[in-house]
Order: sequence, then structure tokens, then C-alpha cells
Amino acid sequence: MKSAKNLRQKGAAGIAVAILALFMAANGAVAQDKTDVKIGVYPGQTFHMNVYVADVKGFYKEAGLNPTFITVGTGPLMNSMLGSGSIDFAFQPPNNVGVAKEQGLDEVIVTGNIGMPYSVIGKTGLKLPHKGQYPGVIGDLKGLTWGVTGRGADSEMFMRAMAADAKIDPDKDVTWLAVGLSPTAIPTLKAGRVDAFITLSPGPTVAKALGLGEVLVDLRKGEGPGNFKGITYQGVATLRKTAIAKPKVVDAIIAAHTKAYCWVRDPKNFEELLGILKTKLAVSELTDEQFRELVKDEIPVLKMTFPKSNFPVWNEFLLKSKMLKAPLNADELLWKTVPQSEPAC
Repeated sequence: MKSAKNLRQKGAAGIAVAILALFMAANGAVAQDKTDVKIGVYPGQTFHMNVYVADVKGFYKEAGLNPTFITVGTGPLMNSMLGSGSIDFAFQPPNNVGVAKEQGLDEVIVTGNIGMPYSVIGKTGLKLPHKGQYPGVIGDLKGLTWGVTGRGADSEMFMRAMAADAKIDPDKDVTWLAVGLSPTAIPTLKAGRVDAFITLSPGPTVAKALGLGEVLVDLRKGEGPGNFKGITYQGVATLRKTAIAKPKVVDAIIAAHTKAYCWVRDPKNFEELLGILKTKLAVSELTDEQFRELVKDEIPVLKMTFPKSNFPVWNEFLLKSKMLKAPLNADELLWKTVPQSEPAC
């Protein structure tokens, strides 16, 4: 009897082990089904709200992706890392994608990310006879040191276009300094190494909160070279060959960012959003109220679209400023599944 009982117990144990093995194998298969993807990101930037949320809330994994985030300093470096295979997806404006194409790197934009994010900050105490007047206020910066995210980056191209509008020579009348994005640009301003610089959120809010500077030209409001108000500035880009070879990965990126886009816009998630962003942004100098306002101001800037109707504005600016030799072709630059309308959340 004991022998029969032992056999039954061993049989039950064996079945349990087999079931557990099958369960673990199934879970392993699910994990293996997720596609590894390397995404280039800029450190400490509010415009990566969709990325932060998609990662923390698991939207990438729900879409079948296993993301790795690679910190990148500038747009040109994003291009070189795409070309080398160090990253699979980058955050780029059309001008950087156009420059890459002219240099033999064939990229496409697969979805939008943000509207125009740039502001020009001048340090506190500058003499600005033409304050509030563009391009006169840029002319007031003649002979001073101008900060850009990186030499040759699109931020410098925008500043050079402004210098041209103000009729000053950007190669003779300006000293250039690469200051990076907000986490490094603000300390550079505080140290007095630059007189003015172009930056993105949270830079303007932090500079004002610390009493270090103020916005002189706000491209977000349509000021500056060309009216970019309401125009999509930056999208998610990849190599055309990657989009052709891995269309499901492109679709997964769009799906994950769409979920994040809608989650961010749901008022009931706002407090949780603040908690997520406080771990990602260099905003320790801001009061809670200043931080709340910064996030509220940035949410409407997020985009999923990259409408073809935006390209005449881009081309007029890029050809006038000689950033590109030929106009951008929206049909070539935009991937076939790029959203042409914002999600109905």
C-alpha cells in the first residue's frame, strides 16, 4: 500500500513540476517575444514625457518591445549613432534628417513628438534697448557669447538664422560656446560663461526661478526666424532600411507613444505624472507650484502627428538659412504609417 501511495505522490509531484516547467517556458517565450530596441534620448528634457511614461507604465512592453535608452548629447550625434547601429530610433527635427540624407544616411520620420520647443534666454542684467522686439533684441547681443546645445547642432542653425535677421555676422560678431541641454546649460549661465543661450524646457523656467535669466525670443509662440507656432518640430526617426525590415517595431513605437500621449492628457494621472517627471528632470530649484506649471505648459506641446502641411514652413526657413541645398520632400521623409492626426483619446 505504501508503495502505491508513494507512486501516486511521486506522480502528482511530477505533474506539478511539469506544469511549473511549462508555465516558466511559456513566460520565457513571452519575454523572448519582446523585441530589443535601442532608443536615443536627450538627458533631462521635458519633451521626453512620452518616453518616460511609456517606460514607467509598461507601454513599450505591452507593445512587444524591450527598450534600452541611450543618452545622446546632440542631433548630429543622434545621426552618427543611427548610422553606426548604436541606436535604432532617434529624436530629430526635419532639418537634421535632411542633413543626414544629403550626407548619404537615409532616415525617415515615423511619428511626431513635439511642437517647437526653443526659447532664447538672456542673462539677467543685459542692456537690451530692443527688448521685446525681434530681431532687434538679437542685435543687442552683438559681441557677446552665445550658447548652443552643440556646435553644428540645429540649435546653432536657429541662432545663426536669427543673427542673419539681425544683420550681424555670426562668425565675426559672436563667440559660440557649446553648453549642452538644460542640466549643463543652466550651470554655464550661472557661472557667467555665456550671455545668452538657446534651450528647451525646463531651461527657461529654471533660469527664471533662479533669477539668472529671462526669455528674449520665444519660438514656441511664433517669434524668431519663421513662424513655427503650432508646427511640429521634432519626430521619432529611424533608418529607412530599419522601417522596411521591421515594420512591426515601428508600429509598436507608435502604439506605445500613443498610449503615453493619452495617459499624459488624462487629468486623473497628473499627480502621478509629476512624480514620474521629478525623477527624470533637473528641477530641484523649482517650487512645487513652478514645477506643476512647467508640466502643464509642456503637455500641449506634445504631438503624435507630423503633417505634410508643415513642410512649406520648414522649407522656407531651411532654404533661406542655407541649412539644406534642396527643399525637403515630405513624401520621402515621412514613413507611410506616420500619424496625420492626433489620437482621439
